[in-house]
Amino acid sequence: MVLKYCAVLLVTLALVRAEPFRFDNYRVYTVKIQNDDQLKALKGLETGPHQYEFIDDPARSGQEVDLIVPPTYQDQFENLIKAESLKVELSIPNLQNLIDRERPMKMGRAAEDFNWEGYHSSETMFEWLQSLADTYDEVTLIKGGDTSEGREIIGVNINRKPGQNPGVFIESNIHAREWITSSSTTWIINKLLTATDAEPGIKDIADNINWYIFPLVNVDGYEYTREHYRLWRKTRSKQGFICIGTDPNRNWDSFWEKGGIGSSGNMCDITYAGPTVFSEVETKSLSDYALSLRDNLSFYLAFHSAAQMILSPWGHTYDEIPENDDYVELMSVAVNALTARHGVVYTFGPTISTIYPTTGTSSDWAYYAMGIPGFTYEFRGSNPDTGERYSFTAPPDQIVPNAEEVLDSLVAMFGRARELGYLHAPPTPK
Repeated sequence: MVLKYCAVLLVTLALVRAEPFRFDNYRVYTVKIQNDDQLKALKGLETGPHQYEFIDDPARSGQEVDLIVPPTYQDQFENLIKAESLKVELSIPNLQNLIDRERPMKMGRAAEDFNWEGYHSSETMFEWLQSLADTYDEVTLIKGGDTSEGREIIGVNINRKPGQNPGVFIESNIHAREWITSSSTTWIINKLLTATDAEPGIKDIADNINWYIFPLVNVDGYEYTREHYRLWRKTRSKQGFICIGTDPNRNWDSFWEKGGIGSSGNMCDITYAGPTVFSEVETKSLSDYALSLRDNLSFYLAFHSAAQMILSPWGHTYDEIPENDDYVELMSVAVNALTARHGVVYTFGPTISTIYPTTGTSSDWAYYAMGIPGFTYEFRGSNPDTGERYSFTAPPDQIVPNAEEVLDSLVAMFGRARELGYLHAPPTPK
């Protein structure tokens, strides 16, 4: 264990001082976990930069996980495949090639140059949001909190009928490496503001919903993925002497446990739940902001990638929530509309049975703390036209089609939610 922590320290110092970490000839394999022995073997792998790295941690038999294998570990991994009779598929032959494609051009910083042909810095995104507030009467710049490194979490409130529209809260890119989430969210914001009468479904939800949208929550982590280590997931708070960050989607006050179901108690792990519930300033301040709106909110959505799913409560138990039938219907109509656009196939259902067991997630917290529907989207992780799989490293040409299908799903979901009585106007001020 001491040697492992020393290795983490050396890698951490190297990442801080060096050029961005490169993943030349790193391969990504999709592993189907068929039994508990295979699960134990995968859990026993040493993980981190220069070592194996799971895109999602192995949690149960029957789960599929993506595993990054460095070239120096290739022979060892092939021996593991034989020893454990692992069922694997090569998903990404060279991870660095995909990362290189994420930056196809020099992105301008001016708000008027903002586009969806590449991935922008947090500063550029927030400048663009400010330009929207300066341009549109219905847009207000909002602050959802702060980060451990002193940055602000900036979003927009879009409300064309103040005092009348039901509220929908969207948080995106809480996991730092999931770049397509924030870029797709900014595209959706733009479309809500520019939809015409020729797009009646989009125009309807733009006119008749009070939107609170935060495209980029984990600002510190996102900038770290851009400058140092592309696959960083956590926040950037200091944990102990050598470890950095907490998984911000394991840190919410929804059946939180330190090292509980679907999380880790090891502060160096990517799913570390934190030393205490809401230990992270990002999750505490954003949750406080959401609670300040609780009388105005009807829905809470969390945007992630890249498992192609919509998830509902719970993550910690197989017990069904009382509204399960309604939530299944909402997810079903959303997925049908999403698939109709570009043919991307999503699955849906309660988190614990659809993806893996987990605690401390934001969408479960919204249902638990505010009593409103909380859903987690896992965006596309492959190109439906070519079959290419890219997981978190989506090429920029996937931003717009992903955003289009997600927006279609929102139109369908909120249309059905209105019929089921889940969209409610804010209370009349006394």
